[in-house]
Amino acid sequence: MTGPERSGGRVTRAAKLALFITGAVVLCVVAACGVALALRDWVPGLAGCADITAPTKTAVSTQKVRIEQLWPRLAPVQSVHWQEREARARSCPEIGPMDYVMNGFAVVTAERAEELAQGTVRPSASASPSPGPLPSTAAPPQQVPPDLLPFAPPDPTWVDIGDHLLLDKRSATVYFTRTTS
Repeated sequence: MTGPERSGGRVTRAAKLALFITGAVVLCVVAACGVALALRDWVPGLAGCADITAPTKTAVSTQKVRIEQLWPRLAPVQSVHWQEREARARSCPEIGPMDYVMNGFAVVTAERAEELAQGTVRPSASASPSPGPLPSTAAPPQQVPPDLLPFAPPDPTWVDIGDHLLLDKRSATVYFTRTTS
C-alpha cells in the first residue's frame, strides 16, 4: 500500500510538515524581497557609493575666465554658456573614477572668428600671427545638451578649427566639448 491507501485518504504528518516548511521558506523569501525593496535607496550610502540624488549635471555657467584658460586662442570671449555632466551612468559599487564632459557655446569677436576661420590666431596685439590647424567643414555637434540649445546660433555652418572646437563664422560662435577624468 502506498499514498492515500496507507493513510486512509488523509494527509500524513510528513506531508503537513513538508507543506509547512515550504510555506515558511516562501514567506521568508517574500519578506527578504520586501526588506530589500524598502532599503534599496538607503543601502548604497552604507556601501560608500555616491549619493544617487546628487545631480548628474551642473547648471549652465557663464564663467568666461575658465573658457579663456582652457582655450586661450578664443580670448577675448564676449559671452559663454557651458555645462558639465557625467559621461556615463553611475554604478554601485563604482567601477572607477567618473569622467565628465563639458559642452558649451562661446561668442568671440568678429575679428577673432575671422582669425580662427583662416587658421591664424594672434594671442595679443603685439604678437605676430601664428598658424593654427587648417579649418575644415564639420558636421554639426552631436547631442547638444538641451539646457544649452537656447544659446546655439540659428542655422549654423560649422567649421572644425581643431582642439574639439567648431566655429560658426557668421555668428562668431564656437561650440566646444572637453572630456576630463
